[in-house]
Amino acid sequence: MKTKLGKAVLAGLALMAMVQPALAAQVVVDFEDAQASWDLADGYGGLSGWDFAGQLRTQYPGALGDNLFQGWGGSLTFDAAPVVFEGLYYNYWGGDGSVGGFSLLYQGTVVHTVAVDADTQPAALYWLPSGYAGLVDEIRFVSASDGFIVDNLSYTTVTSVPEPAVVGQLTAGLGLLGLLAWRRRASK
Repeated sequence: MKTKLGKAVLAGLALMAMVQPALAAQVVVDFEDAQASWDLADGYGGLSGWDFAGQLRTQYPGALGDNLFQGWGGSLTFDAAPVVFEGLYYNYWGGDGSVGGFSLLYQGTVVHTVAVDADTQPAALYWLPSGYAGLVDEIRFVSASDGFIVDNLSYTTVTSVPEPAVVGQLTAGLGLLGLLAWRRRASK
C-alpha cells in the first residue's frame, strides 16, 4: 500500500512541476543605454509613445544615472501588455501649485490614479510607487506646463497564456502517467 501511495504522490508532484505558473519578468527602464538623441524610438524599454510624451535628457543633473526622460504629458503604452506597473522615480514642476502624477489604464479605462502636489513633493527625484497591483496597458501622465522628469520606470511583464513548451511538457507528463497506469493494469 505504501508503494502505491508513494508512486501516486511522486506522479502528482511531477505533474505539478510540469505545469508552470505564468511567466513574469521585471523591466526597469533607466535610459542609460539610450543614444544621445532627444527622441526615443517606439519600443524603447518595451514602451511606445515617447515622442508625444516628452524627450530624453542627457547629462541631466539630478538623474539617477546620466540620462532621464523629461515630459509635459501624454501616454506611454506597454508593448508587452498587460503588465503590472510598479512605479518610477519622478518629480513634477507646477509653478502654479497644480497637481501632477499619472493614471494607469487597462483596455481604455482608468483603473488607478496617482496625484502629486507640486508644493508638497520633495525637491529631487523620488520613488513614486504606483500603489496598484492590477494589470495595465497604458500610463497617462498629467500634462504639466513646467514639465516633469522620470527615471527608472519599473514594471513586470506577465505571460498569462502558457508557452508552447509548457503545453508540450504537460502533454508529455500526462502521457507518461497514462503509460504508467496502463503498465500497472497490464502487470496485474
